[in-house]
Amino acid sequence: MSQLVEDCMNGKLSRKNMADDDILPPPVHHQAPPTSDACIQQSWERCASSYNLDPSQGWIADVLSGAEFRQASGRSSLLLKSAMEEMRRLFDLVQGMGLMVLLADPDATILARCADETHLSVCRRLHLRKGAVWHESAAGTNGVGTCVKEKCPIFLGQGEHWRFCFSLLASYAVPVFDAQGHVAGALNLAAFNGNSTKPYAALLMDTLLQSGRRIEEQLFRTHYVDKKILTLGPANGCSAPLVALNGDGEVIGATHASRVMMGWTENMIKDHPNLLSELETGCEISLQKAEESVVRSALAASHGNVAATARSLGISRATLYRKMKGLNIQ
Repeated sequence: MSQLVEDCMNGKLSRKNMADDDILPPPVHHQAPPTSDACIQQSWERCASSYNLDPSQGWIADVLSGAEFRQASGRSSLLLKSAMEEMRRLFDLVQGMGLMVLLADPDATILARCADETHLSVCRRLHLRKGAVWHESAAGTNGVGTCVKEKCPIFLGQGEHWRFCFSLLASYAVPVFDAQGHVAGALNLAAFNGNSTKPYAALLMDTLLQSGRRIEEQLFRTHYVDKKILTLGPANGCSAPLVALNGDGEVIGATHASRVMMGWTENMIKDHPNLLSELETGCEISLQKAEESVVRSALAASHGNVAATARSLGISRATLYRKMKGLNIQ
């Protein structure tokens, strides 16, 4: 390690000794990753009033039998196939931080696990194993159970799980959506000593969100393997705004984020709306940006061929040229 790096890490290098290009803006300190505290509060209220769970009571998970687990795995076979490579990649990134990676189905049943051998005994004690059911109504507030219930990212620090026996756990969980925009399961990072990951909580949650979106995109592209896939803009949450188009430029599929952005229901998608017509009627700035993203994506997919792009979007070349001019696309 160079002396410069050592001095930076030890705080010995003052700003006046650094080049202007090396000076970063003051860091923004986050107490926790961007997630909804209201979700956790609602979960605690359910545990107390709806589930009547005693937080001080010990818990033994229901574990599926071999036949039951095979059935559950079969129902989530596409999720497992799409997620395994991403789980291994994620585990390689966080293994040195004492974290394990879990994948659960929509019923909060653990389908797969990536864990260090040194943690296996703790996994057995806490029932973090394949086939264990972590539904919120039984386990109380927890990463995968509350995540699939609320359909949003969840961060639980030490003491935020409902049951006292999980008080040392920290849990990061994000929902994974299928090609129809439904919750297919949850991806979870679990730490056995929650305080050890607290300084990196926002970074871990962002990394987990990206992993979840990659799995969602794989599920979506697999389902619409022979269709044109376009994005309506950048992904800001746990779902990427993707749409699948047929040869006439009509929408035949949309991810969870796209459905929320456009206000589409399943019945509306069955009617195959024309994407550009839908965007043109919107008055929100976000829809204007989405339209630009669609046109740019279609042009890129057609290698800049305007005629082919117009056909793929279901509009005339004159209309496409007009839109390109309005969107300042060269």
